Amino acid sequence: MAWRSCPQEGQDLILAGALLSIVVNPLIFSWLDRRVLRMDLAANAALDAEAAIPEGVSNHAILVGYGRVGRELARLLQERGVPLVLIEADRDRVTEARKQGFTTIFGNAAAEAVLKEARPDTAQLAILAIPQALEAGEIIARFKSINPAISVLARAHSEAEVKHLLDHGADAAVLAERELAYSLADMVMAMPPYRPARVEAMPAPASSR
Repeated sequence: MAWRSCPQEGQDLILAGALLSIVVNPLIFSWLDRRVLRMDLAANAALDAEAAIPEGVSNHAILVGYGRVGRELARLLQERGVPLVLIEADRDRVTEARKQGFTTIFGNAAAEAVLKEARPDTAQLAILAIPQALEAGEIIARFKSINPAISVLARAHSEAEVKHLLDHGADAAVLAERELAYSLADMVMAMPPYRPARVEAMPAPASSR
């Protein structure tokens, strides 16, 4: 009813506005996409520039992944004085890791250029803390191709993943659920009534003269 009540000039303006919107909106969205991409690239470049891998770094451990597992592992290794270089693909996690004092490379470790920044050729150990076993297998293979002597540890969630990681060169793969079960079983056995009874030490017999 509103359309019919409009004069011809008003109808023409409405039609022109609709056509203009159809033509202009894709251009605006395309411009916004390019702007966001440029901002992302600039932010990524800033993160890359802050990597600051020490010159001559060697005998270090490389930790791939700073999620829940990687974060806790990094803290424990830091407390034990293990020289550590992190690789993380999430920008926010990279920022967090650097705030905690970790030397951190921003990028996907599956990319050879990113992996080489961590100096696997001079590292002693690599730990894959990421949950994606297929991706971890490819990264392990790259580690071994760069430095066949490097020891590699990884995490898994099934026997099939363990086999996949070992087949790709991992020296050991931790099956998370199994290790959790072992830890809980140890806790159970440390509590009464399952804890073994303490054996009281018998007093030494008096020496006779």
